[in-house]
Amino acid sequence: MRITIKDIAQRSGVSCSTVSRVLTNHPNVDPKTRERVKQVIDELGYRPSRIARGLVMGQINVVALIIGDIRNPFYAELTRAVKDTLNKEGYMVVVSDSDYDPQKEEIYIRAAEEYGFAGIIMITAMETEALIQQLEKLRCPVVLLNRYLPSVETDVISVDNYLGGYLAAEHLIKLGHRNIAHLAGFKNSSATRDRLRGFIDAHVHYGIQLNQERIVYGNLQMEAGYKFAKEYLSQNEDITAVFCGNDLMAMGLIEALYEEGKEIPRDISVIGYDDIDMASLARVKLTTIRQPQYEMGQTAAEVLIDRMKGKIGAPKRIIFTPKLIIRESTAEYKPGK
Repeated sequence: MRITIKDIAQRSGVSCSTVSRVLTNHPNVDPKTRERVKQVIDELGYRPSRIARGLVMGQINVVALIIGDIRNPFYAELTRAVKDTLNKEGYMVVVSDSDYDPQKEEIYIRAAEEYGFAGIIMITAMETEALIQQLEKLRCPVVLLNRYLPSVETDVISVDNYLGGYLAAEHLIKLGHRNIAHLAGFKNSSATRDRLRGFIDAHVHYGIQLNQERIVYGNLQMEAGYKFAKEYLSQNEDITAVFCGNDLMAMGLIEALYEEGKEIPRDISVIGYDDIDMASLARVKLTTIRQPQYEMGQTAAEVLIDRMKGKIGAPKRIIFTPKLIIRESTAEYKPGK
């Protein structure tokens, strides 16, 4: 049977309000009474309900973590870092998978606010007018991880995606590739836009004309890479290299190319983005752009903790540096392949 405040009050010979004051460390309690109530609490093994206490305080020690695709190993590592850091500070993390659906994101944010969550971390914020308006009115702190919204003033933890896109294109260009395609992520994603800008600027810097038709958008899942290889590359055989917006699409692309009898990187070079664990264990070890996943998630949680504890100041923008990781899936272009 669950022990209640009423049980403690009856055993201690005090009112329920006195017990509540003891539980919340209110100063207006006689020291002897406080000691007697605490002794009864220990004897009965009472454990206060955090939810009930949160309702009284107007907030509960729960954080909403909204991610785009729970199946993506990149998000799994970010989630692990966020949960590890917040759990140490006594916060519980509720993970919600939006499936990259802006309407689901809006629903999860609304629910977090209605339940009195202490804060929100969004890993894949899809830029929509509705989301922007919602975040501007939000009463609890929010940290954007791996994304930013230009028109919303909030804390942002990300990687330099512009540099990442530039490094990917530069690597392929230095290998001699000129007909390079880019399988990007979602159009309404800041990460996609920044990686694309870096990809384009690398071509400009090296004096290479970029065919805009070589830029195709995908859904960041393996199926997008698979479909891109089957439907696009099969009709554009002059392409010698592909930069994929994440490792999952790169792996799907490589799988489809092998089914078509292609060899990587002899017939076509492929570079991904993220450096998930699977990248070094794939059929062909994947060249990719590494993001410091755990450090990013940990930092996002630390910034949110500061906000939830009332630390004020200008919104923070912490940008990590990506790194080119060269493995087996890219090679020097050799004419007459």
